[in-house]
Amino acid sequence: MTQTPLPAPVSRPLPRTLLTLLPLGLAAVLGMLPTLPAMLGPLTERTPGAPPMATLLAVTAAQLTVLVALSVAAGAWAAPRAGFRSRLVDRDWAALRADAHAGLLPGLLTGAVIVALDRLTGPLLGDAWARAAAGQERTLAVTVSGMLYGGIGEELQMRWALVSVLTVGLWRMFQRHSVRPTRAVILTAVLVVAALFGIGHLGAVAALVPLTPAIVARTVLLNAVGGVVYGLLFTRRSLESAMVAHAVTHVAMTALTLLL
Repeated sequence: MTQTPLPAPVSRPLPRTLLTLLPLGLAAVLGMLPTLPAMLGPLTERTPGAPPMATLLAVTAAQLTVLVALSVAAGAWAAPRAGFRSRLVDRDWAALRADAHAGLLPGLLTGAVIVALDRLTGPLLGDAWARAAAGQERTLAVTVSGMLYGGIGEELQMRWALVSVLTVGLWRMFQRHSVRPTRAVILTAVLVVAALFGIGHLGAVAALVPLTPAIVARTVLLNAVGGVVYGLLFTRRSLESAMVAHAVTHVAMTALTLLL
């Protein structure tokens, strides 16, 4: 990834930010819906008195919609203050093309690393994990859902919102006399959110198999790898560069899983 100067504060009209990114977030939630029954099914089977699947789907969709909307709003406040950019909001089409291209190779390499780590750690996780993993195929629906909700929804939540808010918070707490966030502050925010990104995936894994220390470590590690890559792309280039890399990661994971 190309090194770029420290981000400078930018100013954007709030309504334009919301109107640009909220529809993307809603599309991400819609992209997640087809895969929810397969994710929630094992959990309902293990939970006596669980509500009907239709109720679970409605509640989950509503929660995701609210979460994405809050993330867009939080990032709309924090990202300009930290100097982070959305090329779509800026209407900078030349930079958008360049940043999209810049996200392709990191996304492919991240997918390859995740698949390799998954293959290496799989035998260490026990029979329950092996059975659960065997039932989780990389179907077209799973891939598209990963591209949409992962590539858009999770980037709005984790990078646009959390990295931006944490960067501003650390900057104002520890370096308030600095004109803008330093590289150390930004990198700290990226690493912390990458760890949270990994931890945030434990709920989905817990729906498939009881958590063990090995499964927790594997889940956090594999997802944190992606979180670091996407965070660096977001802070050094733009939100869209991180989105493209995240989406391409899911394409690479599916392709490699089918080939190997």
